[in-house]
Amino acid sequence: MSLVLHPDPQEPTGGYGFLELTGSSLPDVVTLAVQDAYSERWLTPVKEARVEVGNPNWQPQKSNFGPYGVLRHDGADWVRIGPDIVNKLEEYTPLVIEVDGRAFSVNWPDTIPPRAGLAGLGGLQTAQPKLASAPEPEVKRPPEPVVSPKSKMDTAPQKRSKLWLWVLLLLLAAAGAAAWFWSREESVSLPINTTPVSNNESCGLTALNALGGFAAQLDALRDCGADVSPDTALELIEDAARTGDSLALRVFGTLYDGEQLDPRIENLIGLSFADDPARAVEYYARAVEAGDTQAKSHVTATCDRLKGSSQTLEKGAYDDFCR
Repeated sequence: MSLVLHPDPQEPTGGYGFLELTGSSLPDVVTLAVQDAYSERWLTPVKEARVEVGNPNWQPQKSNFGPYGVLRHDGADWVRIGPDIVNKLEEYTPLVIEVDGRAFSVNWPDTIPPRAGLAGLGGLQTAQPKLASAPEPEVKRPPEPVVSPKSKMDTAPQKRSKLWLWVLLLLLAAAGAAAWFWSREESVSLPINTTPVSNNESCGLTALNALGGFAAQLDALRDCGADVSPDTALELIEDAARTGDSLALRVFGTLYDGEQLDPRIENLIGLSFADDPARAVEYYARAVEAGDTQAKSHVTATCDRLKGSSQTLEKGAYDDFCR
């Protein structure tokens, strides 16, 4: 039994992480305790409306965090923690983390950053003193020249030309601002690929494709975790599903099923879809037809969710796959 710490890829700004306990068998709900291995003091929850970064409350008395729900997948238990713990721990700090009374010695990794933008909220601010400045000297303007009526008549055309010049300049400025605005809108609307590029060649699309069968590819995807991009994982699953691979069809059903979770695919790699039980039951049913026995229980559970639904697509899915 071991404890592995992972960042939550669904929270790119930090503040959340996962505890993976391999080969464990935890209850459905657990509590956690965090101890500094050097000082042997315990991290104590601080009741804050918004958890600040830093200033951990270490106390001699043991304190528990939680309760936390336990997620299960492939023989491992997963516990998701938040800023009340993550924001208070510095990277590389040696810790003892107790999960349901079981102690694990770990070093806090540098891959789980605190939630950015919460440091110093509500704290005292240092005011910069204002230096008294000497009054600005009064500037005396020269008297306005006396203009005869004749000279005013002579300058009228010149003033009109200057007025038209200012109007023209304003129109050009407005046109330039509009062009900049629309070009900016177009550039912002373009999708930006923020998926980190992995240096692990064995987790690239070419290497994974070379493994052959989808079962081996899926094992490799789960082992690679965050080293695989969601696009790569989706392409492998789609290719296998097109061939009628029963395992790939069941994985697709899980991705659409809000009641099921594949932590390494959905949390570590970041490939997940919105809850859609109508699509989920379709993929589960196709997986059963292709010979996957595990998908039968998923069909039953999803049909229970669809039963009595008033939505057209969900009623159609129930009639097609649940009767």
